[in-house]
Amino acid sequence: MKHITQWISKWKEFRSKREAIYFGTTLYDELTINPIPSLLLILGTVLFFVYSLPYAFYLGKFFYWFVGVLEITKVLKIPFLDELRYYHYLSAFVYFYIAVSLLIDISRLLNKWNTRTVFVKNEIWQIQKFGLGKKLNKFDLNTEGLQLGFEHGGLIDYLGWNRLVWEKNGKTTFATPYFFPYKKNKIIINRILKR
Repeated sequence: MKHITQWISKWKEFRSKREAIYFGTTLYDELTINPIPSLLLILGTVLFFVYSLPYAFYLGKFFYWFVGVLEITKVLKIPFLDELRYYHYLSAFVYFYIAVSLLIDISRLLNKWNTRTVFVKNEIWQIQKFGLGKKLNKFDLNTEGLQLGFEHGGLIDYLGWNRLVWEKNGKTTFATPYFFPYKKNKIIINRILKR
């Protein structure tokens, strides 16, 4: 057990040194994000796939009915379009296509929601996973015309759906992921709002 705690402490020390080198300072504050919306989205996606998979064959019956209504088989005179089993192959392909496109959209949304937000001096650094690497976006808080919006209050505080949103000329320039306004995050918010 002693060796494991030593390895963990060495790993934490190595990581803190790497981050200090990356940010150029040890004086930075990281916003702790709320993982609940991401977990709910993942759970909803899994439930959607689990409960919709048994009904995928209805797509084949729909395609068979649709081709029959349009009388495509009579016009094109293709005999295999009269057999239902070929439409099951088509329905499997369509279901697979919908599933892949939904997974791509959800992964993009999760990447947006799980952006690492770090406050360094008068800048905000947002670090996203991008392909096989990372993407860094820097925003200067002293930019003219930049307006800060803080979405908070009531039930939003308890659910952890708070966000800081910066706008310029009515368009959202950048926003933080969802977070709870407690503990360390409260200190960061007070510093940004200068209160």
